[in-house]
Order: sequence, then structure tokens, then C-alpha cells
Amino acid sequence: MTDTLYPGADRSQWFAEHYPGSFMNPTRGILHTTEGTGWPDYSGGAEAPHVTAKPDFGAGRLVFRQHFPFDHSARALVNASGGVETNTAGAIQIELIGTCDPRSHQAWASRGIQHIFWPEAPDWALRDLAAFMAWQRQHNGIPLDGPANWAPYPASYGAGNGVRMSFAAWNAFRGWAGHQHVPENDHGDPGNIAFATLISLARSATGDTAQPSTARRVVVWAGATLSAIALLAGVSLPSLLKSNPQITNPSQIKPGQTITLPEDAKPVTPPGDGTPPTPTGPSTPDNPAPNNPAGTLAPGARGTEVRELQQQLNQLGNHLVVDGVYGPETAAAVNSVIRAHPELGAADGVAGPRTRARITSLAAQNTSARPAGSLAPGARGAEVATLQRQLTAIGYPLPETGFYGPQTTAAVNAFIRLNPSLAPADGVAGPKTRARIASAAAAVTTQPVVLKPGMRSPAVKQLQQQLNQIGYKMPTTGYYGPMTTNAVNSVIRKNTGLGKADGVAGPLTRKKIAALAAAR
Repeated sequence: MTDTLYPGADRSQWFAEHYPGSFMNPTRGILHTTEGTGWPDYSGGAEAPHVTAKPDFGAGRLVFRQHFPFDHSARALVNASGGVETNTAGAIQIELIGTCDPRSHQAWASRGIQHIFWPEAPDWALRDLAAFMAWQRQHNGIPLDGPANWAPYPASYGAGNGVRMSFAAWNAFRGWAGHQHVPENDHGDPGNIAFATLISLARSATGDTAQPSTARRVVVWAGATLSAIALLAGVSLPSLLKSNPQITNPSQIKPGQTITLPEDAKPVTPPGDGTPPTPTGPSTPDNPAPNNPAGTLAPGARGTEVRELQQQLNQLGNHLVVDGVYGPETAAAVNSVIRAHPELGAADGVAGPRTRARITSLAAQNTSARPAGSLAPGARGAEVATLQRQLTAIGYPLPETGFYGPQTTAAVNAFIRLNPSLAPADGVAGPKTRARIASAAAAVTTQPVVLKPGMRSPAVKQLQQQLNQIGYKMPTTGYYGPMTTNAVNSVIRKNTGLGKADGVAGPLTRKKIAALAAAR
């Protein structure tokens, strides 16, 4: 039986009488961010989640407000006809007041507006959110597990964000996910929230610190396929896919990715893990046990040195999030270097002094081989700031920090994928990529004030992104086709003073759409 009310939550915005919803048994939880700093009105409940959490900065805690009982569906997800159920699929939904958008974070911070940037949420906020998740586990059975990959905003936005589940994966999913993972939706919240930390805190609160699924995870090694992993685990490929709803394309897994094994699987040890290769000559293992030497970085480490290591590993072709946290993906990337250089000793995921020196050397060699004028992850300076400003102008909003971090990397890769002649999407902005981005940004300043059907431009793409933000669903192609025309007409009809609904986005209509999008 479902426990329907969260203890301590106020119900001053209780919408169940107006929108009773459908009966459901909770099986999953969905994390949203409101992209604002106050209590939303949710259009009188028409777009409300089950619960909203608002930070009380003075008390260092989250204040919870409940809108619907947990045994009836909420309304914060898009549910398109003819696909899968979303709101009614046993989804407990919570909106977190604050933002996952670095651009909003930077703007609010510059104006002194107190808020939570959820990818960098304070410990007390994570603690209280984890307590909510733990309560749902204990009272409604929602597993404390979820996707391994949480993309940063704005790369997390859109149907093709690389983490959104297929229909089959969604139907099989049990646990916690973000709005960015839900099919039929295109929102990217809550960005790269510290999900692993949330799960760890929630498991500690329930006393369930060693869930079977944690022990049933394996990090993909170079050359591995899902079929090979399934064979080693003694399970079928469909069973393995069912345990990994985050995988939407089974043929595209990469080294460092975490795979969850089914409960009946045998343990899988990646080839070479834990077994030192035969040295080719006299050598001392890089990472002797039990005491690691000074200068060693190992799983669990955090800080600037880890961040620098991740940047160097990315220069060798990896795609790590440069977050300064030495997790399984970083360990897997280190192991790939160790296996390629047997004299470094055991591939145990530890970067000792000699391994770090080799990675530094290889990264330097790789950098010197790039064309002059390239910018890559880890770069800093005015040129990076200019690149970020140009990317923002053409629809990839970034804070202008002058540091080439994971958000800039994701934006560059997204641009390259839209321009295949610039491939590969390796996170590097080479001379051709930079020239193409600069050209596109310059074109924005010369775009006409009026946008009409049949036009193709970055300004049209920006208009489509804004329309998506206010609830319209369309691909952001930059081409002003029938879907864009219909959405513009809908806005004109709903807002007096914009003139005739002729499919044309004039100055007033564009200004109105931009204002509506900014308010979301």
C-alpha cells in the first residue's frame, strides 16, 4: 500500500481536487528543477509535480510542499499520444527550486540573488533531498538506483541528448532519473546533479549501504561489447539491456561507461584487471600495496590534481567529465593507459607517479600534434572566452568564464555533430571548427528582425529553442517549417496585441516568445 503524504510537507498548493489524476503504484522517481527562485504557480496545478522543494538558506534546509498524493499521477512531464505513459507510469515527481543552467546561475549570482545551482548544490540540500528519496524507498519501494550518466545543461537539452531513454528502457526502468532521461520530453533538467552522492546519502539513511546493484556493476573496458559482457555474466543480452535503461543504442558503448548486471549475473572481471602483466624488463610496480607513494591519485580522490589528470586523459581521446572527482570512469581511463604500457605495473585504476608522468607526456605529445589555433579541454584565456561568447550567440548558452570545461566541450561537440564535415566530435575546437562557429555567430548579428516560413538561420534555431522551452515540441533544425509556423501562430493567438496569426515571427512576437522562455 502506498504512503501518500510526505511527513512535514505543507499542502498550501494542493491541486488534487482540480486535477485528480490517475491511480498508480510508485515505481520510479523523477528529479526536475524549476529554473526559478520562488514557489511556482504551475498554472494552477496543470503542470505541477507531486512535491516542490524550496531552499531555506537561513536554516540550511529544504522546505517541502506537496501538491498531489503519491498514489495518483502528477502533471510535470510531457505525455505525447501514441507513445509511452510518463506521468502515469508510477512516477513520483519532485521539482527543486533553483537552476541547472550555468547561464542563469551566473546572471543571478552577479545580481546577488540567492539560489541553488543544483549541479553544485550545498551539502544540506543534498542531505534533505536524499532523505526524501530514502523515505520513498522505505515507504513506497522506489529503488535507490538510476542512470549512470547525467548530462550537464545545456548539452542535456533535446530529444537526442545521449541519455534519454528509449520507450522500452523507460517501461522497464525502476529507480530515480532526471527529466533529461524521460522519453517524449526534451527538457534537460536537473543537469549534472551529484546523483552518486544523493544515492550514497539515501542508502546510508536507509541502512542499505551495500545494495546488490552496486556490487553488480562493471566498467566497460576497451574493445568490450554488450554481447561479450552478457556472455561473461551468463545472462541474455535482453536481460542486460533491461538492467541498463540508460543505454538507447546497444552498439554504442564506450570505455569507462558503467554497466549494471542483472541480479542473477555472475561477476565480470574486465580482462587484465587486477593481474599485473609480465614485465619486459626490471621494473617496480607503479602502485605498490598497501601504501601508495606520494603523488598517487586513486579512486575516491578529489581536487585540482584529479581535474588536471582528467583534462590530460581527455586529450588522449577520453570523454570524462572534468569534475575533479576520481570515479570509475577516470579509473577506467587510467587503466587503458597502464595496459598500453606494461612497465607501469598492475591495471588497478590507480595513477601513481610514473603513470601520471606517462599520461602527462602522452597528453603533451597529443597536443603538439594538433593544428595550430586549436582549443581543447583544459584551455584558459581570452580565446576561450570569445569561443564561449560565440557559442552562446548561436544557441549554446555558456557562462563566459574563459575556461574550457565540460560545458564548453559539450557545446563544441554538439556543433560539430550538426556539421559533419568538422568531425570527429572529440571536444576539440580546431581551426576549421572555430572559423565555422565564428562565422555562424557573426551571421546572428545580421539576421533579419522578421523570421518567416522557409528561412534557415541560427536565429530560427534560437526561436525554436525558445518555443520548446514554453511547451512546444519540435526539432531545433534552424529551418522555419510547418511545425515552427504552427507554434508561432499558437503564441500569437494566445497573446493579444501580436497581430494576425500569419505564421510570421515579427519583432513583437519574437520579443514575447523570448520573454515567455526566460520566465520558464
